[in-house]
Amino acid sequence: MLRTTAAALLTVFALCACASDASSAGQSSGAPNTPSEDSSMRTITAGTSVAMQQGETVRLPDGATLRYVDVPQDSRCPPNARCIRAGDADIAFEFATGGGPVATVKPNIPEAPSKNMGAWRLTVLDLEFNEAPAVQVRVDAAQ
Repeated sequence: MLRTTAAALLTVFALCACASDASSAGQSSGAPNTPSEDSSMRTITAGTSVAMQQGETVRLPDGATLRYVDVPQDSRCPPNARCIRAGDADIAFEFATGGGPVATVKPNIPEAPSKNMGAWRLTVLDLEFNEAPAVQVRVDAAQ
């Protein structure tokens, strides 16, 4: 019985060592092999609406980026509720041209859903009602 237990333990250790070697095979210089932000970032098409999650960054057709930061203020009346006032919401984005400084862009729904940002115009089409709401936006060429 002692031999069986020892053999089982040796097999487990050998398998663990193989798994460890296989997981580190994709590493170089000790760093994990993860996709870069650039390769996983979506590129959106001008004039097309797109849903964004908080913290998500998308690339615009000219290489500029747009990041959905958060909703710092939301006083909108929730669905199926009776409110005296409809309320509004500020949505914070960060816009950056290739190599340029980052600018904060804060559209407000329903008061001012569109904001110019460089060569682009951001329009908020919809904002979900939940703790980390998705936002539906459209980016067009600025006029």
